[in-house]
Amino acid sequence: MTVTSELIWQDQQHQTLFQLIDEIKAEQVDVSTFTRLIDYAEHHFYLEECYMQTLNYPDYDAHLQAHNKFRNELMKMLDGHQEYTPELREMLASFLSEWLKRHIFGIDKRLELYILESERK
Repeated sequence: MTVTSELIWQDQQHQTLFQLIDEIKAEQVDVSTFTRLIDYAEHHFYLEECYMQTLNYPDYDAHLQAHNKFRNELMKMLDGHQEYTPELREMLASFLSEWLKRHIFGIDKRLELYILESERK
């Protein structure tokens, strides 16, 4: 697999995460939507973390901490909420979408630059 194709899988997974977040705002949402989001985010983070370890990425610890913060915040937001009111769903979707945007355009961009620079060497 080339570096470019590996960056593409990361972008495709980000798009899927945004789609799952958008589903939270749908009128007919249930716990399965949240379960799919949690499972997919975990899968994405796991792949990214394995990839960073393989590359000996120097900012691995900070990136891992960001992933863990997202994991913890998501679980806190979902813990104990049996009724997903429109207000709660909107709040969750806004939080998750904003976090993901900041993560992608911040810490993930630094990883992308590292990958591209590594390939040039």
